Amino acid sequence: MGRKSRSEPRAERRLLELVGDVCGLLDNDELRYGLLEAIRRALPSDYASLNEVGPGPEDIVALIRPESQPETFLGWARHAHENPLLQYYQRTQNGLAVRFSDFITSEELHATALYKEVYAPMGVEYQLAFTLPAGPRQVIAIALSRGDRDYSDAERDFANSARPFLIQAYLNAIAFKAARAGADGSLSTPLVEALLTVGLTPREAQALRLVALGRSNHHVARTLGISHRTVGKHLERAFRKLDVGDRSTAAARVWELAGAGAEPLPLPPISTAPGSMAVGQAENGLLGPGGRVAGS
Repeated sequence: MGRKSRSEPRAERRLLELVGDVCGLLDNDELRYGLLEAIRRALPSDYASLNEVGPGPEDIVALIRPESQPETFLGWARHAHENPLLQYYQRTQNGLAVRFSDFITSEELHATALYKEVYAPMGVEYQLAFTLPAGPRQVIAIALSRGDRDYSDAERDFANSARPFLIQAYLNAIAFKAARAGADGSLSTPLVEALLTVGLTPREAQALRLVALGRSNHHVARTLGISHRTVGKHLERAFRKLDVGDRSTAAARVWELAGAGAEPLPLPPISTAPGSMAVGQAENGLLGPGGRVAGS
């Protein structure tokens, strides 16, 4: 059996530190900022950003650490769809970590308006990104950027190892917010209504909605006041009615049935956070100093 390289224990420690940094972050803003700062420590980068990109040019939002200038947000809003990593995610729905250099040469990148208006002023030459759960026709991605060197295969592999834990932290925050609002078991949500229209019973729809929001069977049972066994029966019948075989496919089907924007993930839009901006806010002059949303 081969020996582990010296770098492997270090990577394992960094992964444990990263997971420890984010696993207890349940408040929305704490999670966003904490996640970006933690991933920057684990994978040293000049910038870390949380980006939401929808189907239209007005559906683009970014939260950048450290904070950037308003011109950066405006350029990103205008040219985000030129980003080769975003194009890859939209084409394949594969959320694993990828790099600029996997798809585009430096010369090709430098020829884009995105580079000239956004990345060149920031000093960014290299980027690594991966996605988080999102609704239909939406991409939510963590992007790491720097100017001095490309991200190595080992750093890409580290991001892919960390991604499931970061997704779970994100889903935990969603579940925590829903539970705190006391709305987890509600029958009056668009997701439940969409499921009722395709033949699910109210209880099946409630259980499957919670699965789509990232809840475990244990949490579903506790929220709905039913046994773990009953949850399994509800989900088994719901999966059969939707012709799906696993939780992730079922969750995707729920969002598809509800339609884009029918019931967004319950974290507030990141444009409400300091240091973030949506294209409409920039065009309407709603930014304060340093790229902050006015009034935040």
